[in-house]
Amino acid sequence: MTGSTRPSADPSGRPQEEVAPPAPEVVVEAILDDGMDDHVDRMELPEDPDEAISLLIGELLAVREAAGQAEDRWKRSVAEFDNYRKRAARVQQESVARASERVMRQLLPVLDSLDAALIIKCADGSADGGLRQGMSSTRELLLSTLAREGLEPIEALGAAFDPTVHEAAQMAEGSGTMVVTAELRRGYLLKGKVVRPSLVAVGYEPAFPSEAEAGEEGPA
Repeated sequence: MTGSTRPSADPSGRPQEEVAPPAPEVVVEAILDDGMDDHVDRMELPEDPDEAISLLIGELLAVREAAGQAEDRWKRSVAEFDNYRKRAARVQQESVARASERVMRQLLPVLDSLDAALIIKCADGSADGGLRQGMSSTRELLLSTLAREGLEPIEALGAAFDPTVHEAAQMAEGSGTMVVTAELRRGYLLKGKVVRPSLVAVGYEPAFPSEAEAGEEGPA
């Protein structure tokens, strides 16, 4: 029997209600993100489903592009803030280092005075053992305290002359390897950086033995 299809009956004998297909607007809105809901509600969709789908897909792509640009801006902001944080930390470290170096420079004359006092003897040629012991202990205590902050003396006496850490106050004539023959004022490093070079006298260590030495070392 031909004709319109009538709804089938359920086992109870009551006919089932026909389910109407969803409207095109509902189908298109279902494929969009929740963030598009407000925008979709304000849009006027064409009646043609294909045109509506094309329009909304274009809107979706535009929103995704805008979201990607916003994410890029956020990432750049995070990177700029991280760079700022690193620069601020570096500036703070440099400020602390400069302040520490300034304090060290002010304390070096104290060490110089203690070094000089430990060399001087009394007028009769003797040395006051108790006083010297006290000054020596004070010097060692001061040196150990400053060493914990990174201060260390520069090796000078007998070392090869190094203009980066030694300052020549006296220079002997000669040829050969330049060596430090006397330390006139001790120099110091602060965390590997020269805060004051050693003031030294410089002599020469012959590269080859003299003729007299060569003759003495020759066969008899």
